[in-house]
Amino acid sequence: MHKTRTASAICLTTLSLLLFTACAVQPAIHETKPEVKSAQSVHAEPAKDQSTPEMTPEPTPEPAPEPTAFTIAWMSDTQAYTAADSDVFGRMTQWIVDTRQEYNTVMTVHTGDIVYNAFREYEWQNSVAAFAKLPKDMHILTAAGNHDQLPEDQKETPYLDHRPDTDFDPARAFDKTGLSYYMTFEAGGVPILVISLAYGQEVAAASWVNEVCKQYADHYAILCLHNYMDLGGYSSVGRRLIKSVIQQSPNIRVVLCGHERGMQYFAETPDDNKDATPDRTVHQMMMNVQDDAERGVGYLRLLRFDPVLDTIEVVTYSPVLDCYGYKVPVGGDRFGGRKTLENAGLRDFLTQVNP
Repeated sequence: MHKTRTASAICLTTLSLLLFTACAVQPAIHETKPEVKSAQSVHAEPAKDQSTPEMTPEPTPEPAPEPTAFTIAWMSDTQAYTAADSDVFGRMTQWIVDTRQEYNTVMTVHTGDIVYNAFREYEWQNSVAAFAKLPKDMHILTAAGNHDQLPEDQKETPYLDHRPDTDFDPARAFDKTGLSYYMTFEAGGVPILVISLAYGQEVAAASWVNEVCKQYADHYAILCLHNYMDLGGYSSVGRRLIKSVIQQSPNIRVVLCGHERGMQYFAETPDDNKDATPDRTVHQMMMNVQDDAERGVGYLRLLRFDPVLDTIEVVTYSPVLDCYGYKVPVGGDRFGGRKTLENAGLRDFLTQVNP
């Protein structure tokens, strides 16, 4: 009996050891399986530091566009057309519209005597109808002539009510009358300053013109006025402005005028730094053929500015006569239908320049 109990005890002990060993070898049923990483996760880059902003590479700057040629249309002394109640003035402005795309015309200038008699309303209405043909987005500037203004004892001239000027700003006027003022714009990569100087204010406004030119010293300046030149040279006003304005403002490169009969051209070459060498060319033109009823009807000019070639091409044409070039019997500028002026000075003011 004792042997039987001993044997049973040994069996129980052995069975207990076997069960304990088996449990130790098997994994616990609540143990989580290890994470299985894909091939992408194994070779993935470490997580970026979110505290450091990601730098975006700057785009490669595009080269500046090539400066393009642009045109300013110029008329003067149309009083004979508005007084005659004819369609000449309207045909002139219509030709500017018709050739706008071809010449890239950005502005129209009129250097005075729009009408013959400022008291006649019908003359002003004729001018309004002619200017109305020009595109709404075209710059328009006029310079008041002596025929456009009423006597000084009159409170206001109709010119101020009827002029078509698109960019007039009282803050840019010489005085409270608003007759003389300036405008600025950009064309072909060149910043442009155009000054309108009214008849009778030329000498009084000389210092103002110089101040404006100094303020916009980085602009290519064009001075538009009625009285400045004649067939023999300069009028009395012009002789005074040469010293008081042209020689004082280095950015003035073009002067346009009318008033005296005929067409004329003179180039001034000021020595700005006083070294006995000319520093610039000022291209000065006069145009007024109102009294030539046979050869001078409807003439106007296109001034095509080319910043690359640094030239001004002057196109003289009458859409009424369908004729290029005005044949002056005596004197005149003799430009013919087309004349190219060198040393325009445009390169000195270019802003769109490729490196």
